[in-house]
Amino acid sequence: MPNNVGMVMSRSIFAIASVLLLSFPIYTQEPPADRETRIKQLETQVQAILVELQKLKSESPSQTAVAVKPTETKPADTAETQPKLGVDIGKGIRLIPYGTLFFNAYGNSGGTNNADVPLFATLSGSGNVSASARQTRLGLRLEGARLGNARLGAVIEGDFFGGFPSVGIGENFGVVRLRLAYARLDWERTSVTVGQDWMVFAPVNPVSIAAAGNPQMGAGGNLWARLPQVRVDQKLNSNLTVQAAALESQTGDFATNAAFVVQPTSGQASRVPFLQSRLAYSNANWLGTKKSGSIGVSGHFGMSRVITGPANTRNDVESIGVALDWNFPVAERVTVAGEAFSGRNLGGFQGGVFQSYNTDFAHSDGVRLTPAGVRSIGTRGGWMQVGYTPPVLNNQLGIYGSLGIDDPVNSDLVSLSFRDWRSRNFVIAANALYRFTPQLAVSAEFRRFRTDYLFTGPRYATHLNLGATYTF
Repeated sequence: MPNNVGMVMSRSIFAIASVLLLSFPIYTQEPPADRETRIKQLETQVQAILVELQKLKSESPSQTAVAVKPTETKPADTAETQPKLGVDIGKGIRLIPYGTLFFNAYGNSGGTNNADVPLFATLSGSGNVSASARQTRLGLRLEGARLGNARLGAVIEGDFFGGFPSVGIGENFGVVRLRLAYARLDWERTSVTVGQDWMVFAPVNPVSIAAAGNPQMGAGGNLWARLPQVRVDQKLNSNLTVQAAALESQTGDFATNAAFVVQPTSGQASRVPFLQSRLAYSNANWLGTKKSGSIGVSGHFGMSRVITGPANTRNDVESIGVALDWNFPVAERVTVAGEAFSGRNLGGFQGGVFQSYNTDFAHSDGVRLTPAGVRSIGTRGGWMQVGYTPPVLNNQLGIYGSLGIDDPVNSDLVSLSFRDWRSRNFVIAANALYRFTPQLAVSAEFRRFRTDYLFTGPRYATHLNLGATYTF
C-alpha cells in the first residue's frame, strides 16, 4: 500500500505543478490576440487536469483517505473517537462499569430509626455525630447487544447499604445490597424489562445526596421500592406512555432475623403478585422552558395472607393504592417534583410510616373493645420538592426545599393490646447542592422530623448532613 500511496502523491504533485507552470506566462507583455489564444489553451489544460484528478480519486479512494492527518479531524469527531471506559465483549457489544462514591458526615439531635439516613424520630435514642461511605454504589451496564429487531441491554447495581456484620467494629463493614439487576428489550415503541428495577407505582424521588440509600421522604410521604418484576412499557404516541407490571409481593413483614434462608411473607403467602400500572404524559419542552417534564397517575393492587391465633385463622387483606406524580419546570430556573397518594397496607413501600396491617384490630364503642381480626392500615400523604438554580456560579448550584407527610388512619390503629403506633410523620428538608464538575458534587442538608405516636405523642429529631459524591 505505501507504493500506491507514493504513486498517487507523485501524480497529484505533477498535476498541480503543471497547473502552476501553465498559469503564469514567461513574459509579462503579450499582444491581445496571443492573450486570447493563451486563455483558451489554459482552459483546455485545466479541463484535462480535472479529468485526471477524477481518475486518481476513483482509482485509489482508500489510499487518499490514509493520507489525512489526525490533527485535521473536526473537534466533534475527535471526542467521538476517544476511548470510553468499558470492555468490548462482542461485535458492537460493550460492558461498561459505572458508580458513585458517597461520603456523608452527619449528626442527629435525638433518636431516629437509622442514624445516617433517618426516616422518622423514635421514642428512645440519643443524639449522635458520625460519618459513612456505605451509600456508595457500583454497577455494570451492557450496551450494544441485539435480539432480533430489539436492542438488548442489562444492568446490575449494588451498594453497601445492606446492614452490618455482628462484630464490634462492624459499623464500617457495610454489607453489599442488590439494588438493580435486570435485562431490557427495546423496540421502537415497546420495551420489556425482566429483573429487579424501580417499581411502576409512585416512581419519582427527591434530589438528595444525603438520602440515597433510602430516598429522601421515605416513610414521610414518598412511596418507593425496587422489586423483581416483569414490566412492559408502551409508547402510545410521542407524549403518552403506559406501563404495566407484575411484581414480587413485598409487604413489609420480612423476618428481620433471616440471614440466609427465605420464608414467605404475608404477600408471598397470598400467592398473588403485586400488579401495578401507570399512565404518564411527558414533554421535552414543558411550558416552553426547553426542559423536559412529566406527570403521571399510577395504581397498585396486592394481597396479604396473615395467619393468627392458636387456631391458625386465615386473614386476607388487600394492599391497594393510587398515586399522582409530577416532575417538571414551572419557570426557567424553578422545578417542582412530588407525589400524592392514598391506599392501604403499603408498608412494603414504607407507607403508613412503615406499618402495613394491625394484627389485633378492635372496634371501639368508646367504652369497650371488640376483637375484629386483622385490618390493613389505611394511609394518605405525599411530598413536594421545589428546586431553584440561581443565576450565579455558572448555574452549578441547586437549592431545594422539601416537605412530606404520611398520615395513617387512626381508627385502623385501635388494638386489643397496647401498641404505641406511629400515627403521623411530618418531615421538612432543605439542601444545597453544588457541582464542581458533572462528576464531582458536594451538598449540605437539613432535615427535621416530627413523628406522632398514638399514646406517647410527638417526638422530634433534626438531621444535619454534609455530603460529597464522585460519579464515574
